[in-house]
This record gives sequence, C-alpha cells and structure tokens, in this order.
Amino acid sequence: MTTEAPVGEGLTRRQTHLIFGGMMLSTFLASLDSTAVSTALPTIAGELGGIDQLPWVLTAFLLGSVAATPLYGKLSDLYGRRALTQAALGIFVASSVFAAFSQTMGQLVVSRGIQGIGAGGLMAMGFIVIGDIFSPRERGRYMAYYTMNFTFSSIVGPVIGGVFLDIASWRWIFLINIPLGALAAVVVQRHLVFRLPSRDHVLDIVGAAILTVSVTALVVGFALGGDAQPWSSSIVIGLLLAAILGAVSFVVWEIRSREPILPMRLFRNPTFRILIFGNAVYGMAGMGALAFFPLFFQVSLGQSPTRAGLLISSMSIAVVIGAWLAGKITTGTGRYRRIVQLGPGLSLVSMVAFTFLDSNSDPMSAVPWLVVFGFSMGIAFPTMTTATQNSLDLPDLGAGTAAINFFRTLGQTVGVGAFGALLTGSIRRELGKLDSSIDTAELLSTPEDIKELEPALRSLIEGAVAAGTNMVFVVSVPVLALLALATLFLPELELRTTTALQGSPDGESDG
Repeated sequence: MTTEAPVGEGLTRRQTHLIFGGMMLSTFLASLDSTAVSTALPTIAGELGGIDQLPWVLTAFLLGSVAATPLYGKLSDLYGRRALTQAALGIFVASSVFAAFSQTMGQLVVSRGIQGIGAGGLMAMGFIVIGDIFSPRERGRYMAYYTMNFTFSSIVGPVIGGVFLDIASWRWIFLINIPLGALAAVVVQRHLVFRLPSRDHVLDIVGAAILTVSVTALVVGFALGGDAQPWSSSIVIGLLLAAILGAVSFVVWEIRSREPILPMRLFRNPTFRILIFGNAVYGMAGMGALAFFPLFFQVSLGQSPTRAGLLISSMSIAVVIGAWLAGKITTGTGRYRRIVQLGPGLSLVSMVAFTFLDSNSDPMSAVPWLVVFGFSMGIAFPTMTTATQNSLDLPDLGAGTAAINFFRTLGQTVGVGAFGALLTGSIRRELGKLDSSIDTAELLSTPEDIKELEPALRSLIEGAVAAGTNMVFVVSVPVLALLALATLFLPELELRTTTALQGSPDGESDG
C-alpha cells in the first residue's frame, strides 16, 4: 500500500480523498436527476396524465427515499459501506430505465418511488462515509465540498432538464443515469475499501416496517387532503390517524428494541433534537416550496423551460458560496452556533419576500431573493450536519447520520405532498370560473400553449398558478420562523478531532 502520512487511524490522505471522490460522484448522480426532473414536470404531466398528478412524481420519489433511508446506516454496518452504496446505485439506475420508458403516469410514479429508494441510499451513504473518514473539526470543509457538489448538480440539473425538453425528450433525463451510474459504480468498487471495527448487529425489521407504514400514511394523507379529498373526509382523517398511531407505535417499539434503527436516547441530546428539527424544516420549506417555482416561472411568468432553469440556478450558485464560506469558518474556528442561527433568519426574510410575487412580477425580481435563500441553505445545511454528528457518540454515528437524512427527506416529502395539495386545490378554485369544456389540466401541463390563448383566459390561468404558489410561500413563513426561534437555544460544543476509523486496519476490504 501507499506510504503517505495516515489520516485518522487507518487511511492515508490519498485514500481518504479517493473515497470522498467516489461518494461525491454517487450523490451527484442522485441529485442531478431530481433537479432535472423538476424542470420537466409540467411537460411530463401533459404527456402522461395531467397537472393533478404532478405532485405524485415528486412525492413518490421522496416517499421511497424517506422509507429506505433509516435502514441504510444499519445495513451498511452489517454488510459494509461499499456493498450498500453499490446496491443503492443498482436500484437507482435500474429504476431510471423503467422511468424513461413509462407510458402512463402510474408507471412513472412507481418507477420514481423505486428510484427514490436508490437515491435515498446514495445520499445517506455519502453522509455516513464522510462521518467515518473525517473528524468533526475538519469535516466542516468537506461537508462544504459535499454541499457544493450537491448544489452544482442543482445548477446544471434544471438546465439539462430544460435543454432535453427543448431539443429532445424528457425521457433522456432518466436515460443519462445509465452511463453516469456505471462510472460511479466503478469508482466505488475501486476505492471504497475501508472497514470499521466489527460489531454484532440485529436488523430492526419490525421498527422499519412500522416507520414505513406511518410515513406512507402521513404523506398520502397530506397529498390527498384539500385536493383529491376534502380534509374532513374519512379517507384523509383515517390516514392521518394511522400516521399518528404508527408514530406512537414506532417510539414504543424503538424504546424496547434491542438495537433500534432510531435510538430514542438521541433525542435527549439538545443539539441533535434542535438540528433534526432544523433539517426537517429546511426539507419542507426548501424542497416543498421551491419545487413549484418551475411551474410558476413557466405558467405565470411565461418563461421557457431553459430560462426557468437558469433563473432557479441562481439560488444554487448562492448555495455553493454559502457552503464554502461556512466550511471555511467552522474548520478555521471550530465554532458553528452563529452560522446555524444566521441561516434560518435569512431564509425567513427571503420567504417573506417570495409572498409578494404574482403573475405581474418581473422574473428577475425573484432572483435576489432566490440568491438569499440559496445562501442561507448553503451555510445552514453542511453546518447543521457537522454539528449534529459532532454531538453524537461514535457508536451512534451511523444511526444518527441516517436520522439526519431521514428527517430532512421526511420534511421534503411532507412539504411536496402538503404544498402540492395546497397548490392544486387553489388552482382548481381559481379556475372554477372557466368553461367546463376547457381542459385546464392539459393547458397547465403545456405552458407554451398558454401564450397562444386570448388575453383574458391567459391572465386567469397565470393568476391562478401565481395564487396557488403564493399560498405555499405564505404557509412556509411560520415554519421557518419556528426554526429561527429554536436555534436560539442551540448549544455550542467543541468540535472533535478524532474519526470513527480508530483501530481500522489500513486497506482492508469492505464487504
């Protein structure tokens, strides 16, 4: 093996950087797909089934991710980090092929659900491996790189999605995952070769099943409420009650479980408790609200898919800048509290500004606030992850890191489902004045056709989408305000300088 100076307790710096590069490539793949699809959603819905099913394309992906994420930490302890990363890659690429050849919205939704299982694994394994190979003190810098990688995919994703729509077909958004996935698999196979000190583990199948049922009931209930079903309907009430009952049952089971997938003792840790809430809120407000910006730009403001992607990418550039700055500060000073507090404050200000957008707004007027929101997420996301991991005992690092991703994805899933129901319900109310012979779903799914309508009808549709999007922003404001308040109580702990690889044999194969 190499004779370079070791990093931590078992890897050389070159080995560490190669492992890090492999995980960066894997998570880039998952992130690129989700952001590219967002830009194409109106066109996809128009071809396969209509605007009323549009939120399910996002919801299914996130639901698959949130259901699978808690298991990856435990399974990777049992079977190795490399084996689980490769499994996630295989699931993601295979389901991408099915998504590309979907002929109905139902087929696409199922494919996206399976794809979410793979993407959730890629994201979870990335954070877990970073927690393994870097100490919390130096992790701030690498978490920033990781966030930049994630964000770069967010920059190019909407553009790629728009370009495919303009020159080819939305199906290429999924087909591009085949060569990228093959490349990622080769890198992971060659370089993810460390092994943690062995421990006996028991897989909490019952806990995972209860959690999956509870989360599914919650997400479906929010997605149906106010849209396909009234909030007072027995179906919605039954689903939400099932979610509550499942959550209570999960907590009771996990307290008694020999080796729970989400140890309840972690919630006695104030840093973990506050920042887990922060990840859930940012998932809900960030993904849930901003997922519908492409529809707003294309329908209400008359922008092309490519231009809409470019406008949204301004936020992604700001995320990169924020992540770089936050990583530099935390690594250099060992302090994180002020950064975590600044993020939600800036997010709240920008979300309030979004509530003033309407169908008469200049598209460029949204850009400064997209930049502020992106910067706030850039400084908050990697710093919250580093601070949370630092507060955990090393044996809890895998489960705790999986919990970070779980609650973030749960927030995204609930946000997309609930906000999607708000959006479509508002659009339907606003468009109830139209002649019933007009297919409003088809119109909303083909934004380019709206430009050809007579002015009064076009204005009504543009205003309806703007009103629905505005409602999403309004609901996000108090959620972000709660997070800004919670971070005032965040303690600041000294960042550790040790890694999780103590005693790990250098170069021993994983899996």
